[in-house]
Order: sequence, then structure tokens, then C-alpha cells
Amino acid sequence: MQSDNLSDDVEANPDRVDLFYQQGKVACVMFTVLLLLSFLVIGIVTGLNFKNNSQENQTRGLLSDDITPIPFQYKGNKGLCSDGWVLYKNTCYLIVNVYGTWELSKSLCHDHGAHLMVVNSEEELEFISRVVQKSPDYWIGLKRDKMGQWSWVNGDNYHSTPHFWDENKPAHWDTESCIYLKGSDTVHRKLMHDADCHSERYHICEQKLEKGTW
Repeated sequence: MQSDNLSDDVEANPDRVDLFYQQGKVACVMFTVLLLLSFLVIGIVTGLNFKNNSQENQTRGLLSDDITPIPFQYKGNKGLCSDGWVLYKNTCYLIVNVYGTWELSKSLCHDHGAHLMVVNSEEELEFISRVVQKSPDYWIGLKRDKMGQWSWVNGDNYHSTPHFWDENKPAHWDTESCIYLKGSDTVHRKLMHDADCHSERYHICEQKLEKGTW
């Protein structure tokens, strides 16, 4: 009896049935589109992650080929340092001529069991200025936190170390929190500048020799 009533209702309201049918088709199409969009978004996110990982791995891979530890004309010796490093007093330095952000540079130094360079004396800065290339900039291990306090990556007290700022530096307190040694073809000694931490520069790694080995 109920089936007969349903048949009568269908025959009496064909437009209503057609409307239900059309709405069902629209719902199916929308579901299919949403499903395809979901797959597309997942594919894009996966691709971006793969690209970022590949770029970082590529940068790390460049280390073995693109590091120029010292300018060709420099005739220093590596002493007790590993190949590619240069010795000054009781410290080994690695001059990395690969562009990277401050954080990436810090990470790359850490991979070598070292840290970004900490400037402890005028003599040390003079030595590094002679060893590195003149024009490029080099990240060092000094950074300003959100409270405006400076700190060295190895924990040294900023106020107990000498500061070799260039004229009118530091500046841009709100946007430039990482420090590099400024390249120059005319100035012999490199001086400290502040910059956006996401900008890319070369960097200098530093590793102290253990006592008893020097």
C-alpha cells in the first residue's frame, strides 16, 4: 500500500523528483571536486616539503665541493686542524663559501662539531680578515634576542668581549638581529654589521682545540 502511494506521489510530482535527482547530482559533483582539491593540496604540500628538504640537503652537499677554506695566496698551515681548516693560536677556523641564512650556517657549523665564529680579540679579527675573501660577507655567532640582548652562540658574555662595530652600527633594532663581518675591497679589517637573519651570506665556523693538543 505504501509502495502504491509512493508511485502515485512520483507520478503526481515529476518536477519534485527531478529536483531531487538534480540536487543529488550536484552533491556528487561537489564531493568529487572537494576530493580532487584535497588530493591537490596534499600533493602541493608534499612537493614543497620535498623541495625544501632537497634544497637544504643540496646546500649541505655543497660543503665538500664549494668550501674555499683560505684564499689561494694565503700560505698558513692547518697545524692540528682537520683538512680544510686553518689554525690560529689554539683555534681552528673553517671559511665556508656557501650562501645560507644565519640559522642554516649555525646548523652547518654544528654538523662539524663547531660553532659560528666568536670574536675574542682584535688580533683574531685581523687574522680572519687576512684569511677570508675581501668582498663577501660572513656570518658570525652573535645574535640579538627579542628583548634586545646580545649573546654569543658559545655562551660567552657579550659585554666581556671586544666589539668591532662599523660606523652607525648596529641599526634597525626591529628587523636586523644577526651579525656578520662586512666585506670590503677597500677596508682591510672586516667590521661587524647587523642584518636580517633570513638573508644569505657565507659564514665562519670555529672550533677550539682540546687542551693538551697544543
